[in-house]
Amino acid sequence: MNVNTIMLFDKVMNQSMERFSTLSFVKKQVYIHNTEYLAKKVAYITQLYIGCFSKFGWLSKDSRFYKRILEGNLYFASSINKDDSSVSKIMEYLPEQQTMKENFPLPFHIHFTTLPNFCCVSGIIWKDNLERVFICLSECSIPRDMIENSPGSYAYLSELLEEYDSVKHSQLRDWIKGKELSIHKIHSDSKKYWGNSFYSHYLKTKMVGALGDVLFTSKTLKEIAISHNFVKYNNLYRAFNRYDIDLSKISRFAKL
Repeated sequence: MNVNTIMLFDKVMNQSMERFSTLSFVKKQVYIHNTEYLAKKVAYITQLYIGCFSKFGWLSKDSRFYKRILEGNLYFASSINKDDSSVSKIMEYLPEQQTMKENFPLPFHIHFTTLPNFCCVSGIIWKDNLERVFICLSECSIPRDMIENSPGSYAYLSELLEEYDSVKHSQLRDWIKGKELSIHKIHSDSKKYWGNSFYSHYLKTKMVGALGDVLFTSKTLKEIAISHNFVKYNNLYRAFNRYDIDLSKISRFAKL
């Protein structure tokens, strides 16, 4: 697994939980401490992105990246094992209780390494009027020796990716040539850095961004297509269909 995949998944999960925590239905369920319901939603988001990354070829289908949901309260009358290595790490990173508002969902995201694994924990937390801290978190991990480092000399590709706009520059070859770079070198370096061609990786990152809007906004699919430079809905549909992802079956959390 490429280290860039891990970095992108980490970023996506962090952003997703920030958006998830602001949704009105989440705030209502937090108020009644419905950790079971919210844990299922956190698990859904995690598994949706893992499935997407797997279909893109970014995650190995042979490795079990998603591990479990951690759900409940961290203090008295809790079934959560505080001696668990992940739980103890989570408790290290919890915000100070006096900074937390009662029954107000906060996004929570950490990554850390414990021999021999890289771990990523994402979800929401809140406290009640008894100062109990509740968690609904998903845990993912992978052996560190399965993560392949990308050569630093290819990091310039990330800058190009940020600059490139397929609407303004429909011909990638001409855009690359205008920067006095070789399209053949870009293609070769992209394969080594991301495991994909430059355009294929660009398209997949656009799809990841669009997926977030499907989950967390009430925008129409046409509006999402336009805002993520797919120009029209048919292009968005074909891009996802190519990887056997049915947009119509994805939960629209903003509409709950």
